[in-house]
Amino acid sequence: MSLQVIDDAVPAAQFVQFQDWFANLAMLPGWRASKTASGSFWHRNFVLSGIFNHHYSPGAVNPGMTHEALICQTHPLAQIARQFSEQHFAGLAFSRVWINVQGFGEDAAVHRDFEREYDGRSRAAVWYPMPAWELDWAGDFTVWNDANEIVRSVAIKPNRLVIFDGNPPHAARPLSRFAPERRVSVAFGREVME
Repeated sequence: MSLQVIDDAVPAAQFVQFQDWFANLAMLPGWRASKTASGSFWHRNFVLSGIFNHHYSPGAVNPGMTHEALICQTHPLAQIARQFSEQHFAGLAFSRVWINVQGFGEDAAVHRDFEREYDGRSRAAVWYPMPAWELDWAGDFTVWNDANEIVRSVAIKPNRLVIFDGNPPHAARPLSRFAPERRVSVAFGREVME
């Protein structure tokens, strides 16, 4: 599994534009990191058309929620999706783009983004668009191996992008009760990088 960390992933002006746009975006409650996860959090799908085999409930998939439908829009997420597709996904269309929002007590379970048949062929990226984040607030991005050992943990920083290949088990670790802000992450993914 390879993992790459990119700081200042989008230009400063675009970063601020995203924050302004996101401040007025309605999020939906009740999303779970996996079918068996006990906790849920706030979420919003932008690309989840079901073009590849997946583990999502039929109600979550919308054939009209395509990469092409997203990138033809003019809002900041569409611009960033176009940029990340070109820079980090060889120009390929995303099969998944969504925003997750978690506060203290809204924990994500360890999960894989894709079905196991895509191990070694998939790529995912998580971008953190929060304007500020303190190390003491926790919420790190953590990756495990198949023996349930932590192999990498990445601290959250504003405008940080984490790109990982191979479909490893991973999770957003719980936030500290002292975190006054919610952890916001934007996920981009594709099952097959060919």
